[in-house]
Amino acid sequence: MPHILIATDIFGDTKATEAFKYRLEFICEAVHIIDPYDAKQMDFQNEDEAYEAFNRLCGLENYAKMCMKALDAHANETLILIGFSMGASAFWNVLDGRKSANVKSFFGFYSSQIRHFLDAKPRVPCTLIFPTFEKHFDVDEVIIKLAKQENITCVKTEYLHGFMNPLSVNYNAIGYAEYCQWVEEKIKVF
Repeated sequence: MPHILIATDIFGDTKATEAFKYRLEFICEAVHIIDPYDAKQMDFQNEDEAYEAFNRLCGLENYAKMCMKALDAHANETLILIGFSMGASAFWNVLDGRKSANVKSFFGFYSSQIRHFLDAKPRVPCTLIFPTFEKHFDVDEVIIKLAKQENITCVKTEYLHGFMNPLSVNYNAIGYAEYCQWVEEKIKVF
């Protein structure tokens, strides 16, 4: 059975993240959470506050280093990676050019920063779940560029960026339930 590494979004480790982890613990050996605040519970009032804190306290480059450290710490385990927003971007950067026999799959949800790293060449199977729309870039254009690469599958949802996080203004309970079940089904094949 695989271990799962979850890289959170800018809100960090929250009650919602713990609930998602709990769901997955029934179908895998262990679930580990990586968050930009080293497991310190944050109490953000909104996404702007969380984004400012993320940039001030961590940043994407440091978050990628945290993800790399976690991958190295679990190098002897079969792994499935799941990232949300900045967590997905951090994993994406770590996987660039990395061939990891122990990483069986990466599922990246609404990684808006991925648009800056379209030349990355992950050498493990990647499924990127995109929102229907992003304010700062054309989702369809990014999907077209990424889908040409080996090992990459792109899924465009009908939901918005943050639909898996109850703290996001774009949270969607139906989308959350749908993609929790989707992830569980994907993981069961490993």
